[in-house]
Amino acid sequence: MPLIVKRRTKENNSRLVHRFNREVRKSGIINEARKRRFYQKPLNDTAKKKKALRKKELKEEYERKRKYGEL
Repeated sequence: MPLIVKRRTKENNSRLVHRFNREVRKSGIINEARKRRFYQKPLNDTAKKKKALRKKELKEEYERKRKYGEL
């Protein structure tokens, strides 16, 4: 669906751009473009488990180093 903003009578360019920007924000075009730009494929179960284990290991290592003053 295209977004059309027509110039009103006696409307200056800066006001037209301001109105266009407001319409773009209201329509959600920017948010949709960001979602599509940074889309990541869903992980399978094995990859999710590996990622969770790695995160847990890193957290435990960080806590150990913090405890012994290595950080």
